[in-house]
Amino acid sequence: MLTAADMQKRLLALEARVQGLEDRAAIEKLTRCYGYYLDKALWQEVLPLFTDDCRIEIGELGIYVGREGAERLYRGVLGEGPARGDERGLAPGLLFNHQLLQGVVDLDANADSASGRWRVFMQLAEFGKSAAWGEGVCNFSYRKQEGRWRICGLHFYRTFQTPFDESWITARSWVGGPHPIHAPDLPGSEHVESFPGAYVPPFHYRNPVTDR
Repeated sequence: MLTAADMQKRLLALEARVQGLEDRAAIEKLTRCYGYYLDKALWQEVLPLFTDDCRIEIGELGIYVGREGAERLYRGVLGEGPARGDERGLAPGLLFNHQLLQGVVDLDANADSASGRWRVFMQLAEFGKSAAWGEGVCNFSYRKQEGRWRICGLHFYRTFQTPFDESWITARSWVGGPHPIHAPDLPGSEHVESFPGAYVPPFHYRNPVTDR
């Protein structure tokens, strides 16, 4: 027969489980919203999704730190480059789609932080001039502040990015490097060989069967 203490223990466990499910759903929505805002260069919607001390590393661009760094990256590097536009969004004639797929999200032990891994498929184009597609893995870190989840870390590992008409069959992937004007705050944390090279971005989670 269950005692009052047993019932209380079960109730607390159920409450924690429900809270964990709600947190995971909120994080997944946050990440998907980020992707949709990024598609249309809606920087006024993208930037509030990050914490004040965020760290963002995209490919070989280097690391951008904090809100000021995020602003320099999104409005400067991207917003003056492949995702040009204004406060209404992406300019006509440009395509900047980023599909975030296969999300794996895990809450950390303290339940106020979390980690996620997503696959990003990209379609990039300027009408009448160029078209490219690309793919990569994006590792996210999240933190809960004042009841809301935000992105505190983002690291995108590019698997490939090639012209649409050549594809990855014949074209080597674009590598890139630090922007000459909107420089990063720190150099990149690691060099990654895009296709035809091979690299496995680090996993934040253990194998669900072997526990390795």
